Amino acid sequence: MARLTNLMNRIGHWNATIWPAVLTLVMSTAATSGESLHFSISPEPEEVYSYERQRCDWRSIPDSPARAYRRRDGSVALIAAHFRNRVLEGPGFAELRPNCSVVSQGEESADPSAYDDRFWVQSLIPLGDDRILGLASQEFSGLRHDGLCAKGPGKPECWYLAIVGLEASERDFSFKLLPRDRRLIAGSNKPFDTGINAAGFLTLSNAVFDQDHAYFIAWTEDAAEPGGRGNCLFRAPRSDLVTGWRMMSGGRFVSPPNPYPASGQEPAQAKCDRLGSGDITGKVRSLIWLEAKNLWMVVWSTRVNDQGGVYYATSTDLRNWSSASLLAPFDPPWGTTEKKIYYDYPSIIDHDSRSPVFQSAGNTFHLYLTRFNWESKRPTMNRDLVRFKVTLDR
Repeated sequence: MARLTNLMNRIGHWNATIWPAVLTLVMSTAATSGESLHFSISPEPEEVYSYERQRCDWRSIPDSPARAYRRRDGSVALIAAHFRNRVLEGPGFAELRPNCSVVSQGEESADPSAYDDRFWVQSLIPLGDDRILGLASQEFSGLRHDGLCAKGPGKPECWYLAIVGLEASERDFSFKLLPRDRRLIAGSNKPFDTGINAAGFLTLSNAVFDQDHAYFIAWTEDAAEPGGRGNCLFRAPRSDLVTGWRMMSGGRFVSPPNPYPASGQEPAQAKCDRLGSGDITGKVRSLIWLEAKNLWMVVWSTRVNDQGGVYYATSTDLRNWSSASLLAPFDPPWGTTEKKIYYDYPSIIDHDSRSPVFQSAGNTFHLYLTRFNWESKRPTMNRDLVRFKVTLDR
């Protein structure tokens, strides 16, 4: 963290709405590979979705990292999920337009063991036969359900979190939760109670394939070691992408927490190995294979000494990660009350990737971000989805 603090102090407080003619950021990282990475970023963003011009209703907002999927006919679907999940689609990335149909939405059940309150689809996994597995961040909020949790200053937040599985056709992206006995991917180590502040798994990266397994990274509020909060690595064999997910714990993969198992089974408890040795301080939002360097790369947003930015780290094996380095000084909206433009939910997508889920990136790719238009008032629903062109300089 000292290295991050020194770096941010040198850069100073850079409002991401004020750009020089050419923005070039040269950062050093890749402790795992023994060489530095140097990136150049375009000076101006390209709008992918405009809230003012293209919203379907007042809640049509990009509320998660962007995920892209190439259908078998070559068309592209992109989701930056809200709990009322919609997609952008088109023949290519230049022609993406919003489809106003709500393709999936939770039942807002008041039963925490149902895992069917609100969910945000954040990972797309091809299953074959035009089927897609969706992995979603499911958020049960006791404060939304009358009589369940006390509200007011000093009261528990009653936030109960889980990763759940859904399935859809690639044609309509209409995700449906899997049956209850196959729905939960990872939950909390304890059942819900009204004294909980935050427990379980919140938000996850895109899924990637490496040899015989698929992987994703998820953030936990209480199950990481050391420290409770942190990022955890999951994997599943290609032969069982629905129910085969396991979590890295003590260097091996074990069954994730499940406080409400099927009838006759015992609740499962487990801790995960926190990724990044304390240097990855934010929720990992995107995971890609950097082809030119033969490295995995993750990005996240964080704030150091009141200075915000998008950071990255690299790895050769998904388990051991380099020190964090700054990719771009885009200020996230949390941790400050200033009125201005902010950015969050970073995601890397290479439009030319051969992967149907765009898990790889070449020397040129795009950094997708949600832009919060809070210059005159905060918070508001006025958010856009934008992308910046990034070049890996040799």
